[in-house]
Amino acid sequence: MSVIGWIVDAQVDFMDPHGRLYVKDLGDDDDPGSTLIVETLREAVAWMKQKCDLLVYTGDWHGLDDDEIDDQSPDPQTGTYPPHCMGRSHDSGEREGAWIIPEIRPADPVVLEFDADHEAAITVARTAVSQARPVFIQKTRFDVFTGNPATESFLAAVGEELGRPLSFVVIGVARDVCVTQAVDGMQARGYPVTALSDATWGLGLEPEAVTLARWAQKGRVTTLAELRSG
Repeated sequence: MSVIGWIVDAQVDFMDPHGRLYVKDLGDDDDPGSTLIVETLREAVAWMKQKCDLLVYTGDWHGLDDDEIDDQSPDPQTGTYPPHCMGRSHDSGEREGAWIIPEIRPADPVVLEFDADHEAAITVARTAVSQARPVFIQKTRFDVFTGNPATESFLAAVGEELGRPLSFVVIGVARDVCVTQAVDGMQARGYPVTALSDATWGLGLEPEAVTLARWAQKGRVTTLAELRSG
């Protein structure tokens, strides 16, 4: 099978302690948060560059009018959050929060824009595969399959370009929001998924053990060290 390295939302606003929505356990003031996995993410991406057929980064690419943005009374329990990863902002400084962290920022990615259509998805897939370039998928919702209407067309086109069925190795944040929606969505569509438990971090909305157990029912949950060892 073709192996796709899938890096979920490793963006400044999520990964930097000074970011606008730093990923840490919302119920634990002592939780150091996602900065602890930066080195693991870096090593995982290095492994992906050697072993995977394609690297795909996803990222929230928000505007103030997105359903999941509430600048007045955000409530994570109901799926709304304060402004973050404002890739569609007119403020260049605000947009920087949507960038992938420098440690793993892709060079010259092919961008699947947040409002891409079927034809754009095919073009992005062909370009990425033929030129061996990473892809950045912009999304307006935490779920990549609903946050970018062209995601499914893109994956189908990647499979056709590579000539083999797709499987995924998934890392990133937040484990109990964007990552689980990606993993759950891939598994629901029949894709084999390997999730790296030590290359994710959560907000505490769902216990880590519950999330990992659900992933393991349909796929594989492992660590970077175990993945490297074969």
